[in-house]
Amino acid sequence: MSEMSEQSELNIEARLAVEKLLKADENQLYVELGIRSQAIAKDFAVSSAFEPEVVYEEAEMGFIDDLKEFGKRIYRRLEQEMYNLFCKSTAEDEEDLKKFANAFNIGETEVAAVMTALLVTQFGMAPAVAPVIAALVIKRFFDPVYEEFCIFWGEKISEID
Repeated sequence: MSEMSEQSELNIEARLAVEKLLKADENQLYVELGIRSQAIAKDFAVSSAFEPEVVYEEAEMGFIDDLKEFGKRIYRRLEQEMYNLFCKSTAEDEEDLKKFANAFNIGETEVAAVMTALLVTQFGMAPAVAPVIAALVIKRFFDPVYEEFCIFWGEKISEID
C-alpha cells in the first residue's frame, strides 16, 4: 500500500470516528477517554482501533465520575504539547500544519479528523484515544478561523472545570 493511500485510509477512519464523537458533550468525552484508557491498560490491543469496542464495566473501571476525572487528567497532561504541535509552527511541521489549517475551510469534522491523524502519526498517540482528544479540543475551542482557534486555545489551556 502506498504512503498516499495509507494516509487516505487513516483520514477516512479518523473522520468516521470523530463524526460520532462530536455528537457528545465534553463530559461524555472525558468519560469516554477514561473508559478507553482503562480498556487499553487491560488489553493493549484495544489501542489500535479508532473506534474500539469497549464497554463500561463499573466493577473493573470504577465509577463514571472517577472515569471523567481520570479523562480530564489525561487531557490536561497532553494539552500543552498538543497546542504546541498544532499552533506553534516549526519548519519540520510546516506541511502538516498547512493541512491542519486548510481543514478549517471545510468544517469542524474535517479539523478533528486531520487533528486525529496528526496525533497518531506525529504525536504517536493510540488511535483509540486520538479521536476523543481531538473531539475534546474541537468542543472546547473550535473557531472556523485557524488563527483565532489557536489564540483562543492558548488563552484557555487547562481551564477544565
